Amino acid sequence: MKKMVSILLLALFLISAGCTETQDENDENTVSDDATIVHLSYGAFILPEMAVQKMVVNSTSVNFSYYNYQDELTARYVKPIDHETRDELIALFNNNDFMELDELYEPQEGQPIVADTGIVEIQVMQNGVTKVVKVEPYASEYMPDKLKEINNALIELRQYALSPSENERKKIASEWIMNAPTYSFDGSDLELESYQVSKDNPAEAMLNYTFISSHGGYGNRSGQMITQVITEHSIELVLYNRNVNSAIIDGVWDEMNHVMLEEAVTMMSEEMNCNQTPWQTWYSEGNISFLKEPSEEELIVAYFSTVYNIEVSGLNSVSLEGEKCQYTIEIKESAVETLTEMGWQEA
Repeated sequence: MKKMVSILLLALFLISAGCTETQDENDENTVSDDATIVHLSYGAFILPEMAVQKMVVNSTSVNFSYYNYQDELTARYVKPIDHETRDELIALFNNNDFMELDELYEPQEGQPIVADTGIVEIQVMQNGVTKVVKVEPYASEYMPDKLKEINNALIELRQYALSPSENERKKIASEWIMNAPTYSFDGSDLELESYQVSKDNPAEAMLNYTFISSHGGYGNRSGQMITQVITEHSIELVLYNRNVNSAIIDGVWDEMNHVMLEEAVTMMSEEMNCNQTPWQTWYSEGNISFLKEPSEEELIVAYFSTVYNIEVSGLNSVSLEGEKCQYTIEIKESAVETLTEMGWQEA
């Protein structure tokens, strides 16, 4: 009898050990509910203050930060994350077998090399262990489909962290106007007339205000001969995320550049590979997210606005031999020098 009991206990022990071993093995290949997820990109040709871009997703928040080349924090945006979104993200990682993906993805033989896109790392930290998947260079062409799906979801979360609320946008806009030269010189009675978010690109918002100046003219008029007359003004601001990209008073004065509106100049690009333009590379890095696949014009406008603070319009493209394309755009005179340095010429 004792022998039988011993055998049963041994069998139970072996079964239990097997279950534990299976459980441990499953844990190693599963992203846990309390894991910390990191999306890190660096090394791209980009503005110095945005050299390193790091998003950390924990159980309560999405924390996105910019660092410069000296690893100094230049901006940080934090948004809460709800349980449903968090659970969906964890499930996405597990459904796409993230823990079993390779540690490095890079161009395979025969694939073209994408330049100036930097490197991306997607990390999962749990139980004192960090799983890192790196893509070098950072381009979707080098990712397996499972990793693309994960990366796209993280890019959407990053855009969520960057996007300000309606009240935040209104505060940013009103403070910008009050600190700008025209209003700060003699303005008063600032009032919001309209607020509108772009249907195609929710990162962009248009806000229209009215205010009163006690003198004629625009900008800081210190030391100028000015008329003391009550003047009503309207000002239209275009915000992209938290940045003021355009501020026009009365349709004639550029409050950002402190000049009367300039005449448009048509610029022509060099011949480019149609599928590897600077804006396509920028988009593939995940620097911007659209609700739907953007048209080329929408992408070009967003690229020049975000990276160079240049307003472009009037896009036209011509297809050439050998999968080459050439583009023409309209810009303001003040942007001609920047475009010329990039290889564009006046048409």
